[in-house]
Order: sequence, then C-alpha cells, then structure tokens
Amino acid sequence: MQRMPENLFVLEMANNHMGDIEHGIEVVRSFGAVCRKYPFKVAFKLQYRDLDTFIHPACKGRDDIKYVKRFSETRISRADFDRLIAEIRKEGFITMVTPFDEPSVDLIESQSVEIIKIASCSLTDWPLLEKIVSTKKPIIASTAGASLEDIDRVISFLQHRGKEFAIMHCVGEYPTADEKMHLSQIDFLEARYPNVRIGFSTHESPANTDIIKLAVAKGATIFEKHVGLPTQKYPLNAYSASPEQIDAWLSAALYAQILCGEGDARLPANKNETESLRSLRRGVFVKSLIKAGEIIRPENVYFAFPSVEG
Repeated sequence: MQRMPENLFVLEMANNHMGDIEHGIEVVRSFGAVCRKYPFKVAFKLQYRDLDTFIHPACKGRDDIKYVKRFSETRISRADFDRLIAEIRKEGFITMVTPFDEPSVDLIESQSVEIIKIASCSLTDWPLLEKIVSTKKPIIASTAGASLEDIDRVISFLQHRGKEFAIMHCVGEYPTADEKMHLSQIDFLEARYPNVRIGFSTHESPANTDIIKLAVAKGATIFEKHVGLPTQKYPLNAYSASPEQIDAWLSAALYAQILCGEGDARLPANKNETESLRSLRRGVFVKSLIKAGEIIRPENVYFAFPSVEG
C-alpha cells in the first residue's frame, strides 16, 4: 500500500484540462519540469465524476446551472483519464484523485491510484465515505465549511476503520481573501487531533508566497494548490497557479522549511556555536596554588572573563 510521504505537495488540476486531453497532458508535463527542481514528494491530483449517474437526469444539458455546464463541457473519456494517469506517473508524480461518486472510486481502484482525496463538499457524504474506506488507500480529507461535530465524526469514522489519513484546513472561497485565511485553524486542528496529520488546502491568489511560509511554520505537512497552464485558448481562473507561480510557491515552502528547521527534538551540539558561547563565558580561576588532596572551597576561587586555558 502506498503511504503518504512525510511532506507532501499536491497539485490539483480539477477541470483545468478543459476537456482537452492534449492540453491536460501538457499541463502535467509543464509542472513536472518545475517540480523536479525541488526535494519534495509531489502528487498530481485529478477529479473524477461519473457524469452519467452524477448529474440528475432532469438537469442534464442545463447550461443555466453553473457546474452542470462546467462538468459537461470539460468531460473526458476513461481512455483519456488513463492517458493522464500514465503521464502523471511518467513525470514522477504520485497519483491522487478526488472521487465524487462511488463509480469513480471503482475507477480509482482499477487505475491503482495511490491516494484518495475527499473534497470538502463530500466530507459528510457517508455512502461515498463507506466506499472510499473499503479501499486500502491513504485518504486526505478537506474540512472547508465543516462543523466541529462533523469533523469529529469523520475522524472517528476513519480511525475506527484503521485508515491512514490526514485532514486539511481549507477555505472554500474562490479565491480566498487574506482576512478569510484563518491559518491559526491549523493550530486548532493540531491541538484537537494530536495524532492526526494536518495539512493546508486553500484558494488564495496564486501570486502570494507568504501564506505557504506561514502554513509551514504552523506545522502543516501536506499542501495543496490548484494549477493550470494559461494559453490564448484557455486562460486561468483567479485561484489556479501557473508553472512559474508554482515554482515560486515551492521555493517559498523550501525556504520556510529551512528557516523552521528541526522541531521534533533538541538539536545536537553545534561546534561553532559551542566555541562561540564558551568565548563569552566567565571562567573559574584559583586565587592561589591548590595542593594535591586539598579541598577546594568557594573562598579559593573566583570567576572572571575571559575563560582562557592555563
């Protein structure tokens, strides 16, 4: 069974393949070239909906319902999804998929996708959750808009089934304004669920690289961002990052990790640090010669700077 890496970055394509398989493959390749520059494990994530059953029969073909129109216009075939999964693996990414219905979980199984993501909107879709936990795959669940009671129930559900899983602080506004980020929710989730991995998934301006630094400093270990490849035919939305923006995002994350350093144990002795501190300390000096066997008493010594040999 694939296990989730200690630090994991997730690039979410969603429907940014635009229903154009060649464009989708170019998206994967473009981000593969960027991510190979960094010492991170990176998953590339797709979204699966079995549109024949997912969309209510009475709503099929409705252009006045935003997401029915969007999903229908960007539909690709099973063969196309197979091509995308193959390209994701070829580029060195971990495969990851968000299923929105039970047939999509079967598709994930048949493709041997490594990690399953539960979208915020599906967090309490219990029939879907039952289907997902029937697999042996690690699970990442986003919590945007969820009540504390719902999060408690989902975590209990996953723990009682012995699943490897993580939850994500997530804000479901597209794009997310700075004042809506509430990054301290990461602290809250870490304190409430001390044995659960906590990640960060949101939809801020893709040009912002400060937020990822703060999320790293808060202790998140999984990070998710929407991505796309802008072209004259396919412009990007306000919350999806270009390859250049992901390059800056990963660079900021790496810098933040270097700054945060080791946090699980006390650092070992640093020779330069030890010598520097020693040079600033007072030393212990004797006031007169001490004979062998003589007891050294406080009145026999004094303390002075610098502490020098001899």
